[in-house]
Amino acid sequence: MTGPLAIVKVTLRQLLGGRRLVVLGLLGLIPGVIVWLTTSNRSPEGVFDVYHDGGVIATLFLVVMPISSIVLGSAALGDERRDGTLSFLVVRPLPRSYITTAKLIAAWIAAATVSAMSGAFASTAVSIRASDWSTFVPTIVGLAIGAGCYTAMFIVLGHLTSKAVLMGLIYLFVWETGISFAAPALSNVSLFRIGLSAYAALVPESQSALAEPLGAIAPGVGGAVAKLAVLGILAVLTTAALLRNRDIA
Repeated sequence: MTGPLAIVKVTLRQLLGGRRLVVLGLLGLIPGVIVWLTTSNRSPEGVFDVYHDGGVIATLFLVVMPISSIVLGSAALGDERRDGTLSFLVVRPLPRSYITTAKLIAAWIAAATVSAMSGAFASTAVSIRASDWSTFVPTIVGLAIGAGCYTAMFIVLGHLTSKAVLMGLIYLFVWETGISFAAPALSNVSLFRIGLSAYAALVPESQSALAEPLGAIAPGVGGAVAKLAVLGILAVLTTAALLRNRDIA
């Protein structure tokens, strides 16, 4: 397993280096700043209302986590292909599925780290204001699951096209924040709701406030993890097939 672990380590250094991390890190500060600035004179119940109903959870699950995951997931193989280094990677005596699994794991770790840090900052602000840490772990768990779903989808698109990030942003702001809200029945094919459903299951008191963004998705950690597993397996199989069958010279 030395080869896949080496790929994970190198990919993490590539993804979490340079201006990309700075920009995503600054984006991740926004939810926590919103909480801190808008809850100074509120009761604990009012603080949780701001968190769930005042746009903070929406910013975490509909902006920070998806954008971070789209950018990092698309870059995991996309950067290698555009820089001409993918050919050096695939000459290793490793099954293509090992390579794609390592790349997906690295992209997931990177996206989950950025998202979880943002969520931890926002949830810590809530916890300090309300003297209640009940949202801390559920926020991180929900964001990590959501990040895995997005990276699974966009590691494939990142390999196929240099416009994966643009496509991802169009998907996010047209489908996720527009069409799927206008037609709740379509919420079953919405990626951000997978992570949000896990959060809602772990914080039952949030479910009434999150009923509209969840749409037809029922809160549940097990279902969210199962969907993540299916997306991850499909991403590995699809990308491995592309590496075997597409000319990478």
